[in-house]
Amino acid sequence: MNEFQKQRFAEALERLAGDSELLCGMATLVADDARHALQDLADAVAGHQFPKITATAHQLKGMLSTFETESPLTELQEVIMTARASDAALVEDQFDRIRPALSGLIEEIAELCTSSG
Repeated sequence: MNEFQKQRFAEALERLAGDSELLCGMATLVADDARHALQDLADAVAGHQFPKITATAHQLKGMLSTFETESPLTELQEVIMTARASDAALVEDQFDRIRPALSGLIEEIAELCTSSG
């Protein structure tokens, strides 16, 4: 883990008592699963499958919450609430707005163990 990553994920490190090896190990476990969950969420949004949107978004939020607790996870919670209200247009809009940030966060997590310096 490089210095930028330590700074970027400082709160995550704090939650794990500064154990960068543990954070790295968790990143290895989470990154691939989160990529799949994000795709599953996109498919559920496209299909207006509200129970699946709710469940998958909640699962993704849980996976990523070790690493980030603010945006885009706060917006993902909004997607969950909107899916519970079965508002297809708003769910699509919300998801389209946060998908790039979610994807970026997942890639940052995936790089935790591969970057050096």
